[in-house]
Amino acid sequence: MGKEKNNNTKKSVVDGASKVGIFAGSLLAAVIAVYFYSPVIDSHADDSETSKVIVDVDPVASLTTNVSEIDFNITPTSAGTFDSDSIIATVSTNSLGGYELYFSSEDDSTDMTHLESSINDVIASDFNDTVTSSTMAANKWGYSLDNTNFSKIPTLTSHAIIRNLDHLPSAAEKNTTVYIGTKISTALTSGSYTKGVKFSVVAHATPGPSLFEIDDMQEMTSSVCMETTTPYVSATSFDWDGSHKGDRNYVPRKSLRDSRDGKYYLVSKLADGNCWMSQSLALDLTANTAIVASTTAGDTISVTPNNTTQTTTGTAWAEADDNWRSYKPQSSEAYYQSGTDKSSSPSGSGVTYDWEKAGNYYNWYAATAGTGTSSMTSSDATASICPKGWRLPSNSGTKSYDNLITTTYGLDSSSDGSLVLRANPLNFNLSGIYYYGNGTMSLQGSYGRYWSSTAYSSATNAYGLSFSTSGISPQSSNNKGRGFSVRCVAL
Repeated sequence: MGKEKNNNTKKSVVDGASKVGIFAGSLLAAVIAVYFYSPVIDSHADDSETSKVIVDVDPVASLTTNVSEIDFNITPTSAGTFDSDSIIATVSTNSLGGYELYFSSEDDSTDMTHLESSINDVIASDFNDTVTSSTMAANKWGYSLDNTNFSKIPTLTSHAIIRNLDHLPSAAEKNTTVYIGTKISTALTSGSYTKGVKFSVVAHATPGPSLFEIDDMQEMTSSVCMETTTPYVSATSFDWDGSHKGDRNYVPRKSLRDSRDGKYYLVSKLADGNCWMSQSLALDLTANTAIVASTTAGDTISVTPNNTTQTTTGTAWAEADDNWRSYKPQSSEAYYQSGTDKSSSPSGSGVTYDWEKAGNYYNWYAATAGTGTSSMTSSDATASICPKGWRLPSNSGTKSYDNLITTTYGLDSSSDGSLVLRANPLNFNLSGIYYYGNGTMSLQGSYGRYWSSTAYSSATNAYGLSFSTSGISPQSSNNKGRGFSVRCVAL
């Protein structure tokens, strides 16, 4: 939120026994517009370079009112006579994030006091619940946004937010009408009563980019994910272009490019408030060729795999030697989230994205970019082969499979829970596992298994998500040397 840009103070007065007036002083903040233009340049140079020019325009706001005073002509009665009038506050702002408009007394007293200091009578604003013209007590005053339900005047330190927008205001949204109402009885001493009221406006910071304004996985930040709408748990339809911003019945989803190898992945903002890869990582590794890995602290490190991603079976993986191992499924081995049968010709194409590739399989040492070791127990690896801005889920906490699957979506370890896990919008697939068994390597397509960053209490194992068609275990333990899928969650 930006600092206060401008404020206007209104004065309220009662003249004699029958006149209540509210006077307003108005201050208009100046707005300086800066215009940029680009000349047309004709060049015949043989070589050239292009530089990007970025102009940051700060959000500003100004405030005016339609009147400088409000005058009431009231003939008091013993029970009290009610009258009301209005002030229209108009806000001008260039902020895409909208603005907040506040209303209060000019200080921490809300009594309208007599201009003659010797007179102790006041027109008070000390009721708690909202009142109407008929239920307002005599010699009281308040404010309303609908001219029906009146609230007490807030003090300066407890000002009321009377408008809060999160977008560039429309013409109608620039204006806010506040009604001032008072009821006067014959018990009030004649004379003039006065009190100031205040309007203040604050321009919201311009929102940053959301999921739909970035193109690469590496552009993801916590603020990008935060600016993207969090869907309801019940949402299964997708927002592919941001046109449903703010509508929680749609799951934001976009295809983003991993700049390390140019591969694209579907990314979704899910109901747990996190942005998740909806496809498994398929980064191929080359021995002695460095890659950029992501740390859980939000930094990047350069790491060098000691083995190349395999494309053929037959090489057994040791279960506790800290060597990076990975395998790239061939077309005859690929599994898709639409079912348990492997397919080299997935159904669906284009923007519907109703199929998803299995991705590569990595042992835990490769998945954790070498920061997870065969001796590590009961702690989290500090990095992963996820792109910058992403990480392996932890075994617990807000960025875990357990929080996503059990706490947020409420899935149990039943076959019904497994169906939901494999359907929109979660889209985890029975991608199979590549594992060491009896000295041979094999692929199983009846399970889906995904690494977390957390080592198990036994040094041989690490935590991860495991599920089949009949059940789910979001905190299962498996041998670190086996090849599982990798799904990344944004930091």
